[in-house]
Amino acid sequence: MLFASYVDISSILLRLAVGTLFMIHGYPKLTSQRQGSWMKNMGMPTAIVPFAGFVEFFGGLGLLLGLLTPIIALLSALWMLSTTWFATTKLKKKYMGGYELDITLLLAALALTFLGGGTFSIDHLIGL
Repeated sequence: MLFASYVDISSILLRLAVGTLFMIHGYPKLTSQRQGSWMKNMGMPTAIVPFAGFVEFFGGLGLLLGLLTPIIALLSALWMLSTTWFATTKLKKKYMGGYELDITLLLAALALTFLGGGTFSIDHLIGL
């Protein structure tokens, strides 16, 4: 690896970016009644709103803290795969202005699955 000594810094920067984005997108799903009707209008079952909010907000928090990073990152990547599938097959969205953020988060979460939490994480503190 060209910059092997920067793996831990790369991991924390990626965790901060991805975790923050997930938390920002998950919080309204946990706290707003309008999110349910908005997602229902898109064709999603309203029961998925609290699930999506939980996965995004608390998964994002786990990534920020570096807690169970590979597991949470893999689950987050799978969630983004499902949202990308929904955006392309059900909503017929185009890449730009449609599902580019989903793809970006999917790939970033996959990178964290393999990178792990790094030295600056709870995972490292508890020996995972």
